[in-house]
Amino acid sequence: MKAIILNGGNSSRFGEDKSRYPIGSKPMIEHIYEKLKSVFDDVVLVGKPYKNFPQIVDVYKAGPVGGVLTALEVLEDDLFVVGCDMPFLMPNVVLRMLSFFKDVDAVVAKLDDGIHPLHAFYSKAMKFCFRYSIEYGNASFRDAFERCNVLYLTKEVFEDIRDWQKSFVNINTKSDLKVYGVK
Repeated sequence: MKAIILNGGNSSRFGEDKSRYPIGSKPMIEHIYEKLKSVFDDVVLVGKPYKNFPQIVDVYKAGPVGGVLTALEVLEDDLFVVGCDMPFLMPNVVLRMLSFFKDVDAVVAKLDDGIHPLHAFYSKAMKFCFRYSIEYGNASFRDAFERCNVLYLTKEVFEDIRDWQKSFVNINTKSDLKVYGVK
């Protein structure tokens, strides 16, 4: 099992490369990388390179679905996937999700604000669903999920973890940072 950080997008709403935006003493992407390294031996960026972090190039250029499919094909392993804009990622939430990753193609949180495909586990079998979504659908997670065995986790699974909701927060604008007390 490996973890990937999708580091693609243009950060147009943020106004600059948000993965490199400093939070405290280090860039957002380093916070995520370090938290993932506390859970996974292998953490790989998909998309833009950063320092000497392991990285693969997204060959599909079909948004996040293409990045995940690239990683599944290149790494040939099950994956935990997270976006480069999720600095409040919580290892204990990731481990809770991992405990449900048995005999399913994916484990995805389905919370009050919708599904969270960029904070999810995907088996190697998802390659076929993602490829189908790119070739015949609209390159969306929803389209891929319709064709695979996805276990959706609701908020009840996480409620005993303090501040668990923060793990699913993605930063789209600088004002999002202010909401969470980051200056």
